[in-house]
Amino acid sequence: MTSIKILQARPYPLGMYIEKNDLIFSGVFRNTTSASIILYKEKDGCVDKESGEIIELFDEFKRGDIYSVRIKDVAGIFSFYQLASNKGLFPDPCSKDISGLEEFGKSVKISDIYSVIKKKSAYNIAPIKEKISFDKSFIYLLHVRGYTMTDTSMGAGFRGTFEGLTKKIPYLKDLGITSVELMPVHEQPSVIIKEENKFGHTNAGITKVNVNGVLKDVRDNDCMLNFWGYEKGFPYAIRKSYAKDKKNAGLEFAKMISAFHKAGIEVILQLYFDKNDTNDKVLDVIRYYVCEYMIDGVHIKGALVDSTTISMDPLLSDIKIFDYGFDYGKIYGGITPVPARRNLAEYKDDFMYTFRRFLKGDDNVLGDVLRYSQEVGNYGGYVHYICSYDGLRLADLVSYEHKHNEANGENNKDGADDNVSWNCGIEGKTRKKQIVSLRGKQMRNALSFVFLSQGIPMIFGGDEFANSQDGNNNPYCQDNEIGWVDWKAYKKNKNLVDFVKFLIEFRKNKAVLRSDVPFRLMDYKACGYPDFSYHGSEAWRPDISSYSHTIGMLYCGLYTKRTEDHAFVYVAYNMHWEEKEFALPVLPKGLKWVLKMDTSKDDFEMSKEINEDKHELCARSICIFVSEGKMLDGKSTLKKMPF
Repeated sequence: MTSIKILQARPYPLGMYIEKNDLIFSGVFRNTTSASIILYKEKDGCVDKESGEIIELFDEFKRGDIYSVRIKDVAGIFSFYQLASNKGLFPDPCSKDISGLEEFGKSVKISDIYSVIKKKSAYNIAPIKEKISFDKSFIYLLHVRGYTMTDTSMGAGFRGTFEGLTKKIPYLKDLGITSVELMPVHEQPSVIIKEENKFGHTNAGITKVNVNGVLKDVRDNDCMLNFWGYEKGFPYAIRKSYAKDKKNAGLEFAKMISAFHKAGIEVILQLYFDKNDTNDKVLDVIRYYVCEYMIDGVHIKGALVDSTTISMDPLLSDIKIFDYGFDYGKIYGGITPVPARRNLAEYKDDFMYTFRRFLKGDDNVLGDVLRYSQEVGNYGGYVHYICSYDGLRLADLVSYEHKHNEANGENNKDGADDNVSWNCGIEGKTRKKQIVSLRGKQMRNALSFVFLSQGIPMIFGGDEFANSQDGNNNPYCQDNEIGWVDWKAYKKNKNLVDFVKFLIEFRKNKAVLRSDVPFRLMDYKACGYPDFSYHGSEAWRPDISSYSHTIGMLYCGLYTKRTEDHAFVYVAYNMHWEEKEFALPVLPKGLKWVLKMDTSKDDFEMSKEINEDKHELCARSICIFVSEGKMLDGKSTLKKMPF
């Protein structure tokens, strides 16, 4: 090509896009002495490296650190481009499409990664049928690749892909989830150099790798697989290694979201940002996914960003935003939002560590248990979980007291040292029936904590059927059986899946278990009962001493404004290693207590009428009682609370 004409252009938006016959480019070049664009043609569906046309960027096209140019009459001629500076060749970090990272686990030089010039997409994504309020939400967190890699129910080409995950929608729908949360799906290298965290390329032995423009010797063991995806990359581009159709990853991702929406399931993305990302960039990325892919929520990960400012963006007022540290006073100005329209929720580990301590039988924990189990916000929600992507899986939480991360190659020094876990007597796998039975009970207890709390329940995909990572609490680099969900465990632990389904359905049908406002612990309706109360071996007299491991919680259904169910619900928790007797609070005339669940039993679900005023709970177990019958006069006969 003889000469290419370039003109000044607007500095925003960043990246390259087509406008009529021209290419518009804006990009940030910091601390460089030169800047240029290299345009490439396509040959046999790939980059024609010999066709490169260099466009040098001069200061006349620069405003601040941004170069902006209109490249005249070349749209349709070139299909790829790279940027260049004195630091070398690299793809545009604002690209919407990337070429060169299609194969997961393959190390690639940064100079062999190209930006794709593409027309603006127009995905036909079905909208979600209805917005799901926090009190009705159940979040299911998963890793797109790891979730289906061992699932032999689908063809090998579908495993680890967006299309493969789409095939799991019937299972997820049957389980009862309302929202699927995806670990990062943006394009990034799948091989990283340890410590320096740069793009790398390795072969056997020693390889020369360009790091910040300097050639360095890098050995194989200096590089790690980037399995989880919490690395800097190309936040606007969908990861092609997660797509069955590598040429159309964005389209496959859009079709997956549309399929989830048609099933009534929200899609929440974890979006990762590093310490160099500004609030403007964070906002721009979130806006892009909301507009381009109609996502229903974001979970902000990585460096601290101003979530308060982000949440005040008018475009994001009807998507769920998960982070922590929101300044609700600044956001709402003292005006309490309608519960159904609350879209902000705190996502932190307080509940997890508190209830892990309660589960294993620690002292001095009951006060926090009472606080976090009833955690409901007037302005935002709280996500409650016992396990997340980092840390031990649920099955490992009751099987290991120590992390076993040797496979990560860091001498077991990575990952949290204190997992607040208990192995039930033997470290690791065992066939001893007594230990296996105890572990099953502890998993049921842990899941009960999550679904019987007032927060937004979340579980990590596979925990519902006791998927194990063999005690590895940080499998960020394990693209293998350690990091993948073991679907063979589903058949072995179908009973645990049924237990989760029971909890989900029970929570759904009992409005008192998902209040959208904090309990007052008062009889403010003068019905003879407070909205919520604590109990112990004596009704109305809980033992909340530092050595207590038991508590009873009574939910009064007379306070709910909803029509689903006005029953009383009594949940008795015995995390002591001995049997404990609980008093059953007196019900209004015409009602009786019925035992609906006992975690000490493999056949946990029941409907057993209780005629006594006390009930003995097995060691380390939880029971749920529900009132049945009809109040004779529609009111409680209890005139005065015996506090």
